[in-house]
Amino acid sequence: MTKNRLPSSRNFGFLFAGFFALLSAYAAYHGADAFKVYGWLIAGMAVGLVAVAAPGLLTPFNKAWMKLGELMGKVISPLVLGVIFFVLITPIALLTRLFGRDELRLKRTNTQSYWIDRTPPGPAGDSFKNQF
Repeated sequence: MTKNRLPSSRNFGFLFAGFFALLSAYAAYHGADAFKVYGWLIAGMAVGLVAVAAPGLLTPFNKAWMKLGELMGKVISPLVLGVIFFVLITPIALLTRLFGRDELRLKRTNTQSYWIDRTPPGPAGDSFKNQF
């Protein structure tokens, strides 16, 4: 298993400063009280100032954020893939079997060859020479 490289603490601080600024704008747009609007704005400015002046202070938060992301990736990915499989793929497979479709041609037939006759036939065999 490879260890993920930690992004710089300065970039992490700028990201969260922007996030807090967006939360402030969202709160102002929806008419929240001034305490919420200015609170998010002050939090964004404080994190941005720390990111510029002393980004090393944000390193523990950066590490915790990355750990949270890794944990969410380990939990959410199997859940989403499981839902896609059991909600989308499985019903389609059951319906195709119910209607007797055999797209992979897995049913055994009494033939001499597994070649599939094409109608109309494909391109001539010598057309594949000197492709490049």
